[in-house]
Amino acid sequence: MTVNKQSTDKGSAPVHYVIWDLGPGGMELGILHYIDHFGPGRKLYVYGIKARENRVFDENRILVGKGGLQPGNAYLNYFKYCRKYRKAVFHLNNGGPVILLLTLLAGVVNPVYHIHGTIYWKTPVQKIYLKASWWAVRLLMIFRKVTFVANSGYSASVFQDKVFPADTRQVYNGFDTGRFIARRSRRKALRKMAYIGRLQTGKNVDMVVRLFEKAAADRPELELHIAGSGPLKEQIDRRCAESPYADRITCHGFVSDIDVFYGEMDLFVFLSAYESFGNVVAEALLTGLPVLTSNVPAFREIHGGDGAFDLGDPSDYPGVERRFLHALDHYPELADKAYELSAEMGARFSVASHLSQITAIYEKL
Repeated sequence: MTVNKQSTDKGSAPVHYVIWDLGPGGMELGILHYIDHFGPGRKLYVYGIKARENRVFDENRILVGKGGLQPGNAYLNYFKYCRKYRKAVFHLNNGGPVILLLTLLAGVVNPVYHIHGTIYWKTPVQKIYLKASWWAVRLLMIFRKVTFVANSGYSASVFQDKVFPADTRQVYNGFDTGRFIARRSRRKALRKMAYIGRLQTGKNVDMVVRLFEKAAADRPELELHIAGSGPLKEQIDRRCAESPYADRITCHGFVSDIDVFYGEMDLFVFLSAYESFGNVVAEALLTGLPVLTSNVPAFREIHGGDGAFDLGDPSDYPGVERRFLHALDHYPELADKAYELSAEMGARFSVASHLSQITAIYEKL
């Protein structure tokens, strides 16, 4: 498709989804939903800025660009890509200020910048050059428009506080709520405690194991089930194998039928230090599974801020442990709260609701 043939009607214009890689993850799952919804009426592309392979997308349904396979600089290649397709809709998923700046400089009109995180820099050096890039974006926005979308009120507020106070539309992550609602039940007794999610730094999986060990001493029926993969998998596996309660801990690895897994558990403990949303917390609650989380504001958006679900700051382990043991002693009340909350969550986090809002955004570009 050449530049002069691109549609200027944003209601039917091609859409280019821009991400860093083309591997399994939350943003990639969202694009799969976009393919199902927009594919029949639009030409769709996905561009992995540094991707060398495609492990997610059906290339019969969406045109895939692998920036990592192209010779030369990845940023220059992306700029050329934007120039070629500048009249189309560009939907950037957490690309960062340099990618947004290149998109605007290439002539793309009103790209969608989708905020999925809350960490914008990790070192002083990163802060200097990334803040400078965001300021360059702000200067360009005197003449150009960007539509900002955030996946939670919390991620929007962090962006506005740390980056700049742009108008930001909140659109919750959409997922197949019916799949989880079908597993909904009121939990009756506590036997299977679980961690579900990535095994990586910041998730505090080791703390979940430690809490289990504290409770297991007085609860001989209690088991711990860990579902997930990630860079810390071997470390977590070793930690569990060395536990005095190793015979009551199961590390499942990646679980494909996660709805079934939720349905079989009695308690989900998720002590992540930072999240912009937390799909797993919403998914668990949709099945009626009681959750105990860290005090990340995004989790409060999901469960409504009820203190019964909140274990506090994971950096305060004694406080977390105290609240955890209190929650176990009041498990029936926690289970009732989770079951009641699940009844109203389906519409709020459905794929249909998410796609409806994204469609409205595209139509106004």
